Amino acid sequence: MKRIAYGKLVVAFLFIFSIFISCNKDEDVIITPASDIIKEKLTILLDSVVDNTHVPGIVAGVWAPNEGLDFIYTGGYADLETHALMDENMIFRIGSNTKTFTITVLLQLVDEGKLSLDDKLSDFFPDYPRANEVTIEMLANMRSGIFSYTENPAFWEALIVNPSHVWTTDELIELGGDQYYFDPGTSFHYSNTNTILIGEIIEKLTGQSLETNIQNRILTPLELYNTTYIIAGKSIPGFHPKAYYGGEYDPEFPELSEMIDVSWAGAAGCMTSDIFDLAKYAIALGKGSLISSNLQQKRLNCSVIEGKEMKYGIGIFEYKGFYGHNGGLPGFTSLMVHSPEKDCTIIIWYNCQLKGDDPTQLLYKIPKMIYANL
Repeated sequence: MKRIAYGKLVVAFLFIFSIFISCNKDEDVIITPASDIIKEKLTILLDSVVDNTHVPGIVAGVWAPNEGLDFIYTGGYADLETHALMDENMIFRIGSNTKTFTITVLLQLVDEGKLSLDDKLSDFFPDYPRANEVTIEMLANMRSGIFSYTENPAFWEALIVNPSHVWTTDELIELGGDQYYFDPGTSFHYSNTNTILIGEIIEKLTGQSLETNIQNRILTPLELYNTTYIIAGKSIPGFHPKAYYGGEYDPEFPELSEMIDVSWAGAAGCMTSDIFDLAKYAIALGKGSLISSNLQQKRLNCSVIEGKEMKYGIGIFEYKGFYGHNGGLPGFTSLMVHSPEKDCTIIIWYNCQLKGDDPTQLLYKIPKMIYANL
């Protein structure tokens, strides 16, 4: 059985306590701080996910200093077999949150005059189909139209047949093929191939690996000691949970945390972290402390995506003033956002990947629990 929902007990206690107060009007009334009320609402919401879905476990952090909110939540299981509990210090795969690191390095190179967002893909990949029509900015804001290798059935077939295969960037780019969803710059389509290409461009410009660039330019300056760019391998460094499901719920499906060589995700999704490192990074990402103010303003100028509640910019999304990204790959899903205006940071991860049960869904609920005007 999953753990008893602590929030439900507190709500019951508060109800009983309110009755007691109403019967003793001459006594001093104790007013519950607003931050405590928010914490209980958050606990009830997260408990409901653990109790009513197939999500094995959750770790979450919500920080809003102006509201006196410093909230850490763990619920459910890190291991469904042993019933080991989730722990706030666990490391997890952050999936596409990696894209924000890759594109932050790209923007730093723009600041340094190494390239321009108006440069063409053909400057770096002259033989890539229609490369003279694709700008670097189109790659970064998902408007290039380039086909995503993760939508190629041949990729998934190869991954299943040999999960230990170490993928090269050339292999991933080739799997993207010469297909385009639309003419470059005319629409939006999320494509992992875009970020793989950006990672390769960074390495060509700097003469160093993307791993080295991210380490020296982001992880070391921000002191993100529990965050790692993993070039290849199956292992997750440090204390971590087991991970479950690859889209559909299947109790017989094998555990996935260290089953697949992560080189398949590369610049688009290979990193690991914990909630505390990601919170520190999300603040830097939202405030723009890693790039120039001019580029930050351009980055945060996100455009509406038809049919979506979120907007997308240069390697970052926006929802009601919260900026960040999400991540999903077999066994893990996550959300990382910060609101510079409200100084509020939200980090959530699940040790599963399930259609319909994703931490991003909570982005539409949690800010409203903190700020009544959203």
